[in-house]
Amino acid sequence: MRRLPPVLLALMLLTGCGAWETEAALSLPKTVPAKPISAPAVVTEGRNPTKDYDLPTEVVRQLEWGERMGKPVAKLAELPEQDAAFYAVEEDSSYWALLRWGGSLAEFDWSFGGPLIVEPRLWCRDVDGDGQEEIVLVNHVGSGTGVSIEELHIVEKNLDGTLTDYAFPEELWQEDLSSLLDTAVTADRTFAVLGEELVDITRQLPENLDPEVLRGLGTGSVARFDTDWPDSGGIRFNGSACLDADGYYYWYVADISAYVSYAGGVFTLSDFHLNGNE
Repeated sequence: MRRLPPVLLALMLLTGCGAWETEAALSLPKTVPAKPISAPAVVTEGRNPTKDYDLPTEVVRQLEWGERMGKPVAKLAELPEQDAAFYAVEEDSSYWALLRWGGSLAEFDWSFGGPLIVEPRLWCRDVDGDGQEEIVLVNHVGSGTGVSIEELHIVEKNLDGTLTDYAFPEELWQEDLSSLLDTAVTADRTFAVLGEELVDITRQLPENLDPEVLRGLGTGSVARFDTDWPDSGGIRFNGSACLDADGYYYWYVADISAYVSYAGGVFTLSDFHLNGNE
């Protein structure tokens, strides 16, 4: 957590209760642009199916499948034009996934978690600009109080027809993105800081929390991926900034967004934005 230089605080006292514009000009901390951050994808080779599955032809909602008995396999999403489909499998209280793409079928240990049922989303795009399309899957894996986590998978088809998954690494949004967040405290205001962007979070703080005990901010347990941004088909990460203070881990004070790019087995976050969540 950063504090403003004493000279700025002294100037604020001398100016009294003047207009907010004057106070803001004196109190806002100096910021620098946030540089892009990158990390290698988590790479998993798709497994040959362990059995001959009876693959359903009808797409069902995940909740509907969960309520049906005696149906171990469900088709949760499909891309008819690309002849691709995503299936969930349940057997002996264990869950995994099947991805079919043309004549290729592979098993993956993708999760389905949390009480909040969010349907998986499937796209087919040339994400890395190599002239070959990839399957893009966003799968919701965890939910609860203060928790909403999605996984981003980019699947490439190899020359031999096998499928390889390149997953967005958790460390990139949990650890590396958290390291870009900071707080700055004036005499009576607290700001969240991400690169050149500031958000006044004073009214978002718990009533009895002394800003001096703040260690900073973290990204908590919120990660979502939007493939409809922008119209060109880019991918956007959406998360949240929460207090790093004892007893307030899931106290969210601002929203975060960043552009996701992928190339050569590496994911990069850039174009960061910080927004108030009031």
